[in-house]
Amino acid sequence: MRITNYNHRQDFERLLEINDACYSGVYRPPRETVNDMILISDVYVARNGLRIVGFAIVKNTCLPYIWNIAVDPLFQGNGVGGSLLREIIKRYTIAGDKEIHLDVNSTNPAQKLYFDYGFRVKSVCTKYFDPNDGLHMVRPLP
Repeated sequence: MRITNYNHRQDFERLLEINDACYSGVYRPPRETVNDMILISDVYVARNGLRIVGFAIVKNTCLPYIWNIAVDPLFQGNGVGGSLLREIIKRYTIAGDKEIHLDVNSTNPAQKLYFDYGFRVKSVCTKYFDPNDGLHMVRPLP
């Protein structure tokens, strides 16, 4: 498993495939929104050999915010999400940022992964993921 840079021309369609496999209904960001976020964000790509198996989009305007993290369902539970988080934490620590933010559905089992990597709930946003609450999580950086 390695984390690489993103190549828009070669990688975009595969990222959309993973995105569509991980999200459905109103929670699936449209193609145009994913494209727009990629253009203004840092993108981390997890590869198993040449195959893209996961990605993270981190919007970094005034502070790093994990906008989307997704892992191909065939590779979930194999450490891909953790590899992406370790790389994100490392890069923003080196850059001198003070913390990383994200929002997660209160019913999403990925919460455990975020807790394992030092994220903590800063606030609860009622019905943010209607009808579910959203958890705004923050991870301090050294």
